[in-house]
Amino acid sequence: MIARTPEQQALYDARLKFQRDEAAKLEGARLEGRAEGEKEGLRLGVLIGRILTLGEYLDVKTLGHVELAVLSECELSAMADGLQSQLRLRGQ
Repeated sequence: MIARTPEQQALYDARLKFQRDEAAKLEGARLEGRAEGEKEGLRLGVLIGRILTLGEYLDVKTLGHVELAVLSECELSAMADGLQSQLRLRGQ
């Protein structure tokens, strides 16, 4: 190990602390992003399941799981709401 002056040691320690802090922030952001992605995936999965179930119940041809998976949450919600409305009308 190279001998350091107290000033050099302080700079080294500060740089090392900064690098560790940045790595921790990056890991925290990665974990937060992953959790948010999992929540979004769950919401979309529930909507897709609802569409497929309502389509089967109404005996209406819907898009397949793969085709539904590329739609936005707004489009899936609208489709599920439309099928739900059809079900209500059928029950009257």
